[in-house]
Amino acid sequence: FSGSGMAHGLRLRGGKADWFRSRFVLDRAAARILSRKPLPGPAEGTRDGNVNTNLMNVGGKLCAVVEAGSIPVELDYELASIRRTDFDGTLEAGFTGHPHFDPMTGEHHALAYEPFQPVRYISVDRDGRATTKARIDLPHIPLIHDMAFTQSFIVVPDFPVTFQPELSHTDFPWLWDERRDSRIGLLPRNGDVSRIQWFEAPRCFAFHFANAYDDGDLTIIDLARHPRMFFTDQNGPNEGPPILVRWTLHRPSGKLTETMIDDRGDEFMRINGRYSGQPYRYVYSAHWGNDVTFGPAMKHDMQRQTTEVHDYGRGRMTAEPVFVRKPGATAEDEGWVMSYVYDPERDLSDVVILDAQDFTGEPIATIRLPVRVPHGFHGGWAPDRITVE
Repeated sequence: FSGSGMAHGLRLRGGKADWFRSRFVLDRAAARILSRKPLPGPAEGTRDGNVNTNLMNVGGKLCAVVEAGSIPVELDYELASIRRTDFDGTLEAGFTGHPHFDPMTGEHHALAYEPFQPVRYISVDRDGRATTKARIDLPHIPLIHDMAFTQSFIVVPDFPVTFQPELSHTDFPWLWDERRDSRIGLLPRNGDVSRIQWFEAPRCFAFHFANAYDDGDLTIIDLARHPRMFFTDQNGPNEGPPILVRWTLHRPSGKLTETMIDDRGDEFMRINGRYSGQPYRYVYSAHWGNDVTFGPAMKHDMQRQTTEVHDYGRGRMTAEPVFVRKPGATAEDEGWVMSYVYDPERDLSDVVILDAQDFTGEPIATIRLPVRVPHGFHGGWAPDRITVE
């Protein structure tokens, strides 16, 4: 969680792989070790720490992002670091590693947290300018890796992993706090903090949400629920496999109920982004077993509560599966699922492309890479030209 980031990228064009790139994201430490000049841009010496979590396309720029204080780093087409960016001076503090794009409005929603600051709900518009819409004062400083949104609300997680540097034995100061319960908040999208509604939730931790949407008096939230986090193991997420669950929030009564969707271990959940914040059907995930072991990819039908499994072969492990919509698609699952897949026998990685509607079938393509891509956090697909249909 505290190491320097590296961006890996594969360019596809005309049915062929043109190139593969691996480039360090030049934070303060990486620049010093690699004998490079520090990146230009704002916040030098204060918010120029590691940027290692995710990538976002905003305002025609590709940015690497991270949570808990550091500001984004702009990358060029071949993933080299160009400069730090505070979105043209509109970002008042740090950012997040998990912005979410809203296909209905064209904005990115984000929840940002860092030591000694309130949690901030931030909207980044199509031009790449940020607006802090709400400052949420909580009684502690929780780790908020991810968030979700509906057409009416921003989903605010408040789990018992809190800022406790005095108890940390590592460089990572967010630890499990057995004294705290879990709750989930619904913040109106206009940022009116006085109207946030809190729901008591099972004591747990969630890194990632699949999606959320409103259904009358109900708000539906799908997530990977970990039993605990950073309690017995401060070095990593090794407190038991997460399970895919659905939380149904009944707003009039303030009650939350949980339905288990799949208990085989699920993480790094992705959907067809056209359905973010709206009713949807399919979730794609990577299997997460005991001792943080990965393996096949899974496609969950949230309506039927069934799961299909794609096994990439003995010992082969997928990273986060990314859904890419086919041009002109009409069905939600009409597209491809792409992921980096590590082969321990060769100690190399492939990029494997599946047909999402033939999820258990043979891959559409397998691109052999000359290197191992280490297991990391998040992946994405960025078309050179975006068509509006």
